[in-house]
Amino acid sequence: MAATIPSSHRDLAEATGVGVLSTVGTDGVPQSTAVWYKLEGDVIRTSLHTSRQKYRNLVAHPLATLFILDPTNPYRTLEIRADATIADDADASYFESVVHHYGQDPATFPAPSDNRVILTLTPRRVVANG
Repeated sequence: MAATIPSSHRDLAEATGVGVLSTVGTDGVPQSTAVWYKLEGDVIRTSLHTSRQKYRNLVAHPLATLFILDPTNPYRTLEIRADATIADDADASYFESVVHHYGQDPATFPAPSDNRVILTLTPRRVVANG
């Protein structure tokens, strides 16, 4: 059953902030990476490059947590534990939408636009603090 982000902390998921995406490696050890993200309805989406460890971790173990700190109050946090699904982004259109969402130009953004996928995080459990 999907969980929802409470209205008290929805602003953190709607903001153009940086979240910490944690996945589980094949050795069972967590791996965390700072990521940009977009809230779309009740799911979080981001763009991943298929050469990255987080992508390989998610293919093997499709569960993740996105942790977001309020930049004005580090004791106010949002933790989204989620099921992860991956879809192809062959034309990089979703990648470009994320880059635009953060006010950047995809043509000059210093990340590869080829071999991209769309990661969708569907909340299983949401923990809001502060």
